[in-house]
Amino acid sequence: MEAGGARSKQIWTPAGAYRAGRATPPPLRETVERAVRAMAGDRSWVAELSGGLDSAIVAAALSDGQRRRVTAWVNHYVDQPEGDERTYARAVGDRLGFSLTEVRRNALLIDEARLARTAEGFRPAVNDLDLTYNDDIADRIDASGAWGSLTGQGGDAVFFQMPTPLIALDEIRERGLRARASVIHRTARWTRRSVWPHAWWSAWRDHRRSRAGWDHPWLTDLRGVPPAKALQISVLAFCQTFQGPAGRSRRGPCFNPLLSQPVMEAGLAWSSVELTRGGRDRAAVRAAFSDVLPSSLIARRSKGELGVFYGEAVSARLDFLRDYLLGGALAEAGLIRPGLDELLVRETLLWRGGFQKVLGLALTEAWLRCWTERLRRRRA
Repeated sequence: MEAGGARSKQIWTPAGAYRAGRATPPPLRETVERAVRAMAGDRSWVAELSGGLDSAIVAAALSDGQRRRVTAWVNHYVDQPEGDERTYARAVGDRLGFSLTEVRRNALLIDEARLARTAEGFRPAVNDLDLTYNDDIADRIDASGAWGSLTGQGGDAVFFQMPTPLIALDEIRERGLRARASVIHRTARWTRRSVWPHAWWSAWRDHRRSRAGWDHPWLTDLRGVPPAKALQISVLAFCQTFQGPAGRSRRGPCFNPLLSQPVMEAGLAWSSVELTRGGRDRAAVRAAFSDVLPSSLIARRSKGELGVFYGEAVSARLDFLRDYLLGGALAEAGLIRPGLDELLVRETLLWRGGFQKVLGLALTEAWLRCWTERLRRRRA
């Protein structure tokens, strides 16, 4: 590749890891435990425990001594039932022998001053989408003297949480005439898609259309990669935004051990069929950690959802956001697409979603204002 007139060479790709490891996939549990323990070391941490599977796996992968050095196991919850996962988080704490710090979310702070604090990085701080959440973790790092924070982010992609009929196509692509009809049947039940060929053709066609818009160095070489595995790689590429700066990482490093290279390579080496065997998301890693995590969590099929909370939080600040975005630097530069004013309506946000786009634009607006002002002062 050419970058700024200098020659650069890409030395690692997820597709390469898939091709190199598929013959002998590494053991998931051993790989996760080694990565988590190496990253945690002998430092103290604030650890996030959402009540979901991935953060619980990180907690279980730590050694007993490392768990004792965690200064707070933090669970954030909201009043909406779908955003309250304390039952599962408490069960993990009881099983592993620690108490939970439960934090009730009241609101999401969105104002010009807080947005400006996100804006000094090289890129827009898309990992700072939940401003209040990150501020709370940062304050707990300061108060406890912890070195940084640990999360379970990225596990959905690495261990394959995405329900897609493409999994059955991977079975056919990788096994040919030896493809198992049971995989096709279970995938159809999981995704609620027909087993008739036209349903799979439709899924493949939609997948090919989406790939036309993929633009990331990890997605340029997908030779020999079946469709569900390619989807996984695209999600892993997006997950790298979790490695970016956020309010909490300005007080101490934020480590996402499930997005470390050894863990990603393990998830890539396993086929999508085996990662989801039996028509179950993250089935392989559930089995790997089934003896150290509560059975209620291993069997859980639901997933926490904060869409209503975020929708209400953004809708409460629509007057500010409308002026901030429609009268800001992005709009002045002609970078706001038509239709944003229609999205900035309470009913639209609550019923159709779109809060992520609004918050992402607000973070980008803050970043552009910051660097435009810096350039103006430099020229002056």
